[in-house]
Amino acid sequence: MQIGSSPNVSSSRKRIVYKPSTWRIHQFEIWSGDLLCKAVALRVQGALLLWLGGAGAAQLSEIALGMPAPSNDGNRDALSTTLIGADGTAAAMARRLSAALERPVYVCSGVTFDRFTMPLIERGLVAEIKSRPECF
Repeated sequence: MQIGSSPNVSSSRKRIVYKPSTWRIHQFEIWSGDLLCKAVALRVQGALLLWLGGAGAAQLSEIALGMPAPSNDGNRDALSTTLIGADGTAAAMARRLSAALERPVYVCSGVTFDRFTMPLIERGLVAEIKSRPECF
């Protein structure tokens, strides 16, 4: 090749077929008089990632994974573990959601919820799941 010349560029004749994404993102807020938390649900093929945070800037302090347990007697049960952070409320929520939805659920929490706000948040999640099941 000579200095100052460009190489021969050959183009491909292959066609690229674009497919719609199978991921679904759903953002919502849970209120009980005041704003309790903001939530984002990312539904991917065969799993759900749920982020729960406060009203301020987005943070991440805890990640837990819930997996549905195989059962022969028809009971819905699940196991959970904390992946990052202290063993707090995210693991319990991941276990309950995984048992209810029958798929792996990652719960990412940016705020620590106490025993008074956690039932309110779970009620809000159940209401949102029932009203928008295609997002979960």
